[in-house]
Amino acid sequence: MAKFLLLAFRNIFRNSRRTMMTLFMVGGGVAGLLLVGGFFARMFWGLREHTINSGLGHIQIFTADHFNRDEVRALDTGIDNWRQVAASVKTGGHVRGVAPRIEFYDMVSNGDKSSVFMGTAVDPDAENSLGFFPTTFTSGHDLDSKSGGEVEALIGAGLAKSMNVKVGDGLTLLAMTSDGALNGVDVEIVGIVDSGVAEMDARSLRITLPAAQRLLQSERVTNLVVGLDKTENTDQVAAELAPRLRGLPQQLVLKKWIELATYYKQVRSLFSTIFVFLGVIVFFMVLMSSVNTLLMTMFERTREIGTMLAMGTPRAWIVALFMAEATLIGILGALVGVLAGNLLGVILNHANLHLPPPPGFTVPMSFQVLHVPSLMVGSSLLVILSLALASILPAIRASRLQIAEALAHV
Repeated sequence: MAKFLLLAFRNIFRNSRRTMMTLFMVGGGVAGLLLVGGFFARMFWGLREHTINSGLGHIQIFTADHFNRDEVRALDTGIDNWRQVAASVKTGGHVRGVAPRIEFYDMVSNGDKSSVFMGTAVDPDAENSLGFFPTTFTSGHDLDSKSGGEVEALIGAGLAKSMNVKVGDGLTLLAMTSDGALNGVDVEIVGIVDSGVAEMDARSLRITLPAAQRLLQSERVTNLVVGLDKTENTDQVAAELAPRLRGLPQQLVLKKWIELATYYKQVRSLFSTIFVFLGVIVFFMVLMSSVNTLLMTMFERTREIGTMLAMGTPRAWIVALFMAEATLIGILGALVGVLAGNLLGVILNHANLHLPPPPGFTVPMSFQVLHVPSLMVGSSLLVILSLALASILPAIRASRLQIAEALAHV
């Protein structure tokens, strides 16, 4: 076997120029897949962490009614004993913290103009303990949970422009309470924020939890957001927390971040499909060009093949030799591609490049390439398989040559 492989290795470098061109082609295919796949992987990772740390959290806890029916009145599908539930969840392993939250839609007025807003009520201390970075401040500061914080509000940049307000101005929030009555509360704008999503900034407004409970006249919360030390621990923690939620007065439902991150799943599905399409293109490019190269090699070695057959070499051995040579070229090309792809990835990562903002966003996207071992293995196997398949036709044609014709070939 060792001599057989050594012979195959020597054969592939008979025509060094052709071999180098083949290696360049194969290596380029692998490097291209690594760069594209690494960019997609880095984008998926960044979008995942941004989605989680912008306020979604790793796990959210709701009542079952939250998904089974619409709210008739404010927070009638909210969690009653949320403090007890939060205390129980905090004792779990890998749990960084728990933040109560109220989500509601109501009206905001500046005295001259009214508009619908998408409200979120939070405990600032709990949110900060989870390391969330929900907003980028264009002016002002974050909510203060201490004395006087109940009247503070953060407003999206788009909504602030629409309502013609700035930091220090006041707004009136109008809402239907849990009893069906109309209630209002005055708030002071302490910060204008830019989340990077234009549609969200045009409607978002954030206040403290006590202010929302006073506005809605309810002690309930919409959900509890659980933050973990690592995203990779989400499945483990979810499995551990599920039994703790059973047997409570309210039927509670646990949702992992991936179940709530609709935009993330759509983006991942789209770009994964694009990457598979690119992989198919690379596969056929390598396959077709390799078939042509290997056929040329076979024709150049016709007399040699005839001599081997005349000396009693089995035809199956000829097939195996051609396939071994093609496979070795694939392995060498894969190594070249992996080295080139990783080197180019390092260079691009240090170039500090940025891409235009994605649709719906307002901030540029950093161009970074993630080095993914599974992607390196998969791309290498793809081109090796391509070369092995490309060698089948030339190998069969070589094994079927007639000895007399082969020896007479010029």
